[in-house]
Amino acid sequence: MTEEQKFVFDLKGYLLIPEVLKPGEIDALKEQIETIRTNPESLPPYERRFPGGTAAMLIDHPVVMDILDELIGEVRMESSWFTYRTVGDKGPEPHGGGRNINPNFNYQCQNGKIYSALTRVVFELNEVEVGDGGTLFMSGSHKSNLPMPANHRRIDSPLLETYSCPPGSMIVFTENLCHSGDVWKNPDRPRIAVFNCYNYVGCQFHRPSVSQEVIDHLPPEKKAFFRDIWVWNQGGPNSGKNIHYDD
Repeated sequence: MTEEQKFVFDLKGYLLIPEVLKPGEIDALKEQIETIRTNPESLPPYERRFPGGTAAMLIDHPVVMDILDELIGEVRMESSWFTYRTVGDKGPEPHGGGRNINPNFNYQCQNGKIYSALTRVVFELNEVEVGDGGTLFMSGSHKSNLPMPANHRRIDSPLLETYSCPPGSMIVFTENLCHSGDVWKNPDRPRIAVFNCYNYVGCQFHRPSVSQEVIDHLPPEKKAFFRDIWVWNQGGPNSGKNIHYDD
């Protein structure tokens, strides 16, 4: 993560990195999504939900890991899903924002070191232009100090901003940032995006949603992102033993 990227992320609460995925990777993910939508029975059960099958490549994508290593440290994956929106489809209302001491939402930057806790990584699989209906962000709201006026907790708030990006781009943002879905408006293409959520290994916010069947069919290095919540192993980080305080 470059110094400029860290500055932008701390300033805004989100960062866009264009064209992270290769064309072949984009096509493979879109094919999996289309099959899940239209003919899921043609896939093995463990490939019918994310991050199973092709989508598993995103779990520990090198660009994702470089960013999360700086923002969080050692991570677990909390959830993975995709969205497919056509004209008129809308997302969630604005939520998040403001300083928060909850360990899942506590955003900090001390002595040049960022800690972002619950962090979302979005992969846009189609081009997104400003005005299409991509995710909306209230830049800087992840560390604002005063209550948000009600007229700004609406998708028509002039403080909300969005982005344009080519296919395969990645947006990473702290979940403490005020953000929102928007109505998709582009009649020429749907919004197809993958939403992955990560947290520090010692924290969990979402109820687990990735099935054991999906996890069981992941390679060992990817299964590790769904292990139980713990930070320290008795005997060292590679011992495989959980700590027992009564030993």
